Amino acid sequence: MRNLTPQGLLLLFLLSSTTVFAQSKITTINSEEIGTLSVSYLKIEHEANQKTDYAVYVIYKNQNYIYKQESDTIRLKSQQQLNQLINDLKAGLLLIDDETKGNSFTGHGYTLEKNIGYSENKFLAFLNKEKAIKTTLNKYFVNQLIDWLIAVPFGKG
Repeated sequence: MRNLTPQGLLLLFLLSSTTVFAQSKITTINSEEIGTLSVSYLKIEHEANQKTDYAVYVIYKNQNYIYKQESDTIRLKSQQQLNQLINDLKAGLLLIDDETKGNSFTGHGYTLEKNIGYSENKFLAFLNKEKAIKTTLNKYFVNQLIDWLIAVPFGKG
């Protein structure tokens, strides 16, 4: 058997990984920057089984550390998961206005909780499951996110 050079191995890897990624076509239907979040509505077409899926991705970066470039993604793959996030965000708006409440909401790959800032501003914090990556949104951006999510025609595009 002939030994492959490092260049040959790299070429073999690139050819095999290209075919794996060519199995699905991802089209961005709508995307927007809302505060510290990047949100996208995607159409995912699987060539192998001629199936089409839709997803909403909410990407947020860790604001705890300036020197780290950590981020996480909330992947919503059904109307039910999208509705849960919308309801959690609406409940979170009520939560940050009430000084006596300290609840948090856990959904599909995320936790929302009240985060009091150093000023009079109140924030809603997105955290990943491990609570290691955190970003905050004020009421204005939470309302913008809710409006954007409500306008998503899930399953169409």
